[in-house]
Amino acid sequence: MMRTTLLRLARRTRSRLLSILFPHSAAAAQETQHTPEKASAQHGLCGEALVLASQLNGQTFRLPDLWNFFPDWPLAANPHAKRLDALVDSLLERIITNEKKLKALKQANFGRLISLWYPNAEWPELEIAAAYSVWIFVWDDEVDANDTDVSNDEELSRAYYQKSLRTIHNLLGLDPVEDGQEQVFEDDQSLHPNMALFADVGRGMRATTDRIQRERFYRELEHFMVQVGVEHVHRMRGSIPSVDKYIKIRSGSVGCAPQIAITDAMLKIRLPESIMECAAMKALWRETVVICFILNDVYSVQKEIAQDSLLNLVPVMYKNCPPEKQSLDKVTQDIEVLLLQTLRRFEEAAASLNEMTSNDAKLSKDVQAFIEWCRYFITGVQQWSLESRRYGMAQCLKEDGSLSIVL
Repeated sequence: MMRTTLLRLARRTRSRLLSILFPHSAAAAQETQHTPEKASAQHGLCGEALVLASQLNGQTFRLPDLWNFFPDWPLAANPHAKRLDALVDSLLERIITNEKKLKALKQANFGRLISLWYPNAEWPELEIAAAYSVWIFVWDDEVDANDTDVSNDEELSRAYYQKSLRTIHNLLGLDPVEDGQEQVFEDDQSLHPNMALFADVGRGMRATTDRIQRERFYRELEHFMVQVGVEHVHRMRGSIPSVDKYIKIRSGSVGCAPQIAITDAMLKIRLPESIMECAAMKALWRETVVICFILNDVYSVQKEIAQDSLLNLVPVMYKNCPPEKQSLDKVTQDIEVLLLQTLRRFEEAAASLNEMTSNDAKLSKDVQAFIEWCRYFITGVQQWSLESRRYGMAQCLKEDGSLSIVL
């Protein structure tokens, strides 16, 4: 009895300390307060996710050749591709001490992905893009991988998000100026290794962007972390949201919007705020993000289920199918419909932006470069996902380009 009482007191004290040190944002609280069950700190599956896993285990998820959805879209690699590979490996070595995890991350070939995303970028921009891309993959894995303290404890994960956000705000030069000087602590020895890598990103962004661009980047990172938190709570509690709710969560947690937010800097252009904040540009961002997360989810579903994560578009759609139509073939059909609808809205947004800027030659050229980059971003995800050992799709690929993925 005394042991149980002491344990409860210790847990309450720890929880109170964490809430004081790292109070979670109002947005995150609003998102999570409606989840009915208490999160479990145990490893493995529970709740709806456990039932869903047993239903899907051993089934085959079939996909057509998704390249057919992107006819005539551009695909190219940066001429610095080999140099990028070496840079990415060195960045990973700086922050990953577990040899097994380091080997797996190197085999993922993130350098190839960055090369496909930025085929025309120059080396200084690629250095920023590489640091950011490695950072966000590693940061996200810390929460998702089910093999870290953060990934298995709701309070520790909340603290991780909030401390990360405070560090990002500082490293982007957004903290209040004191005595005419920016207080940037990029050499702080207390930085989490992941966040020490973000110092490279902050340094590059402070040198190449204005405050408005960095504030937009920060807002998108904040939204990303809030939605990762919501996703994490669902995962720990074994709850499966509706498809619409999942699309909202995943549009944030996939981490594409922050990447889009630094696009003009990577392209060495500066679009006016009237364009960056207009409805057509917001629609272009939104549809780019949805297309990318659809591609990411269908190619990563096998890996994620193997890691006890059922919070993926494929299982979510399966769970929400009417009982009489519940099958993975129905999920494939629904994904094709969603992809076609999203692509149509993407093209409509692109056409609106082109029409809005047609009377200004330079602005029109810059907007077209931005739109073209969004296409490169999407085809880069598509190509890399099929190639990378991270998802193992080479073993599922058939001669006609279709996939048979055993769950």
